[in-house]
Amino acid sequence: MKKPAHAQALLNASLLLLILLAAGALLNQFNFTKDVTANSRHQLTTGTHEAVKGLSGAVEIIAVLGKNAVQRNALTELVDRYKAINPLITLRFINPETDPEGARSLNASASGELIIRGMGREQRLTSVSERSLTGALRQLNREGERKLAFVTGHDERSPVKAEAPHWQSISENLARIGIQSEELSLVSQPRINDSVNVLVLADPRRPYFPGEIASLLEYVNLGGNLLWLLETDIQSQTGSRLQALALELGIDNLAGTVIDTASQNALQGQNSTVPNLVLLDRFTRHPVSQNLTSPLLIPQAKALSVTPLAGQTLLPLLQTPEASWTETGKLEGAIKFDSNTAEQTGPLTLGITIERNINNKTQRIAVIGDADFASNQFVGNGGNRAFTESLILWLSGDVDALNFVTQAAPDSQLILSNTNILFLSATLLVGIPLLLLLSALVITLRRRR
Repeated sequence: MKKPAHAQALLNASLLLLILLAAGALLNQFNFTKDVTANSRHQLTTGTHEAVKGLSGAVEIIAVLGKNAVQRNALTELVDRYKAINPLITLRFINPETDPEGARSLNASASGELIIRGMGREQRLTSVSERSLTGALRQLNREGERKLAFVTGHDERSPVKAEAPHWQSISENLARIGIQSEELSLVSQPRINDSVNVLVLADPRRPYFPGEIASLLEYVNLGGNLLWLLETDIQSQTGSRLQALALELGIDNLAGTVIDTASQNALQGQNSTVPNLVLLDRFTRHPVSQNLTSPLLIPQAKALSVTPLAGQTLLPLLQTPEASWTETGKLEGAIKFDSNTAEQTGPLTLGITIERNINNKTQRIAVIGDADFASNQFVGNGGNRAFTESLILWLSGDVDALNFVTQAAPDSQLILSNTNILFLSATLLVGIPLLLLLSALVITLRRRR
């Protein structure tokens, strides 16, 4: 005997409801997510996993934050990812509006602050991201600090000045990962302190005194790490006159400014009228550049002449393609290679690294024929910031941190060529309206029939 139709429908609905309830219960028990963004921006990087697992003690994160639910939820979600890796990490909130005494006792910023404590140290952040938080944790767990010393007194680039040619922006970024930058005068401090991890000669424009040259040579000969940014000719009478250091390292610069026709073709869509911009999207095999995913923009570069010396491990770091040359004439009008001059064709070396074993330790030196790539004006272009951070980490010996470098995600912005823009405009403004109009005409004709 068949059941009535309405009873069968009721039974089917009940079974469907039970299936939905069971599925909901299963979804609460099991969770599956997959990050499909470039650079995996919604999960912690491998470098963060290694840094958090390597913490040698408990870490307390104190968020001095108002009652803004969006900010609190975002911070909680981020810290929960860290706690999943290492349960010794804890998070608590202090609302400065309801607990002003608690905020005052921490000497916290009135606009909000993140205080990270652990291993007897403390770090403070006013802006929070995986980058800054992991950098703070690495600093807590690090034995000692890393220090960059920028030599001053000869019109060099400064790590504290906000003007376009200087390095304030990248210095602030490095500070977030535990590398502090300072200025150093070799006149008032002729002996370079042992606490300096990397000495930076950031494109000196005026001659050094003999005593300063002696200080530099002593530092290098004792095994100190060095970053030499070489934009002004070494032999120039108005330059830095660091011939003694150049001979020690086997480095010289070629006359002229590097010009690259391939870069100019690539930059045409950016309305670039500057002929001495070099765009590098191919890198040599080197620990510094192994994780780079974006091209470097290098303006007004000098090519280097390198003489390998005994006891050195020398690696090319930056090289131009064959379509480049050193232009010794004025950068005006039609510029082309002149074979009857001292100009040289590519590939040209723009940067090299040297490793030597001195006093039972590995010395690392980098010489780059440009100082603008990490300046406040250009550091935000392409992979310039990531490259500079990697370079400093490598020079300071912090090789483990090279896997955790700021990378620009290729899917974070949409760049369309003129052809693509024209095609999309024609499709949206003409093609789709015509398609809708034709559909309306077809429907109208059918109805009339």
